[in-house]
Amino acid sequence: MAANEETPSDQDEQANERNVEAGDTVRASWPVSLDTLRKNVSNSSAEAQELIVWCFLWCIDAAHPYRVQEFAARVGADTTTITRIIQGKYTNPNSQERMPISEKLTRAMDAFKKLEIERSQSKRSVFVLTPTAKRIQNACELARESQSPVFVVGPSHIGKTWALKNHTEDNNHGRTIYVRLQAASGLGGMVRAIAEACGISTKQPTARLVERLKHALKPNMLLILDEVHQLMYTYRKEAFFACLEVIREIYDAVGCGLVLCGTKLLLNHVRTNKDELEQLMRRGVHKIILPDMPTKGDVEAILREIGEIEFPARAMQVTVSVGGRPIVERPYEILRQVGKDEGLKAITERLRYGQKLASKAKASLSWEHFVRAHLIIKQNAIPESDWD
Repeated sequence: MAANEETPSDQDEQANERNVEAGDTVRASWPVSLDTLRKNVSNSSAEAQELIVWCFLWCIDAAHPYRVQEFAARVGADTTTITRIIQGKYTNPNSQERMPISEKLTRAMDAFKKLEIERSQSKRSVFVLTPTAKRIQNACELARESQSPVFVVGPSHIGKTWALKNHTEDNNHGRTIYVRLQAASGLGGMVRAIAEACGISTKQPTARLVERLKHALKPNMLLILDEVHQLMYTYRKEAFFACLEVIREIYDAVGCGLVLCGTKLLLNHVRTNKDELEQLMRRGVHKIILPDMPTKGDVEAILREIGEIEFPARAMQVTVSVGGRPIVERPYEILRQVGKDEGLKAITERLRYGQKLASKAKASLSWEHFVRAHLIIKQNAIPESDWD
């Protein structure tokens, strides 16, 4: 076979990528997968390679979609030129040799990246770096630095996903991949979810996708798998073990940073079935165990961000009138109990609702508004009957 001929597998991949999605979608406008893109721009500078990968992953993300035509316009290039670059067909017309990405386009992609990150951060809801969120983000950096699996374990509604997504947004140099796993998806569903996040067409067999993931991911990357405990909820017990074994296989082949995040069910299940999962457990030396409920430090950090009220003293009492009768509550106890029973989101929602009540009264947020918001939320959760 001549050196410039395509192998059958290359032909299959390119056909797959040309038909990556049916219809006029953003993803269909980018006729390439991440592993193929890396191969097609390998003759460019390291900076240009990193930027084109970043732009590709950014543009195919549903959170900020850009068709290749729109991206080309943003970086001042012709759509045909961008398409040829990502498909490995950007060649010298005389020698037919593949040409690298120009310095001009590299600078334009860098400017695009910086502006997109700035816009994304301005639109994003305010993220508060609580002590718990800091531990989660430190775990991500630990995984990246050590190029090893790190388990992040904690209860639902403590801010795990919030912190992981924020870390991905702020550290997505084309090297951070976030995947939220779903229940009852099985091995195929898990692999497809990771492949989709990596910009790989999912219209191919699971085994083929696993091999392509090994080429798409690189040692300097971080793969974040969120809600890993959801893999336990499947029709076949063996599917959970198969999923974690494939995760280990991909990790062993790539050697990238890996964060496995879930509830305590995940770690308990892994430890209970140590024989089947021993290889992954041995690789996952670092295990970050989060508190069972939001800490005082977490709530204090959120209150500092709001800047209108201070953390309440334990003995502090607030009296509000409901239906013409006074009700006395302790904000400290509300925070503690709600945090224990429902998590951080339930606290922040009471603060948000309290701000709304304060705004209606044309006043600053106070603990009275917070207590009133809490009582309203509790009352709304009680079914009414007009038969009494």
